[in-house]
Amino acid sequence: MTVTHHVLRRGAAAGALLIGLFGPAISQAAQVHHAGELSYVCGGVGEDDLKALQALAPQFNLGFWMVEGPRGAYLADVPIRILQQGRTLASFTADGPLCYVQAPKGSYTIEGTHRGQTHKITVQTGNKNAYLRW
Repeated sequence: MTVTHHVLRRGAAAGALLIGLFGPAISQAAQVHHAGELSYVCGGVGEDDLKALQALAPQFNLGFWMVEGPRGAYLADVPIRILQQGRTLASFTADGPLCYVQAPKGSYTIEGTHRGQTHKITVQTGNKNAYLRW
């Protein structure tokens, strides 16, 4: 019985250590925001954050990357607007190069501004690999 208790205490301590080490990265990636009928999460700065964010992909039905140049360098801190039929549904600053959105089925315009240039793409729900490129 003492061996089992000792093993459980050791396992609990290891679990607490892992949560302490990885909890902030996971919680940052997991901050889902809501705007009307839309939910969204952005991030992906750093490999661990990107992996944690990509693990959330099944919960969303739309995704897009923000990249720059011919090699597709990742962008962060990009002001984003999500529109449908000219009406703004959400407006936020993406804190990483990857955003996932849960939205009612349909077509959406994603508009981003980087270095004073505004670019737009039109995406359908179901597409999780669109690129907003500068």
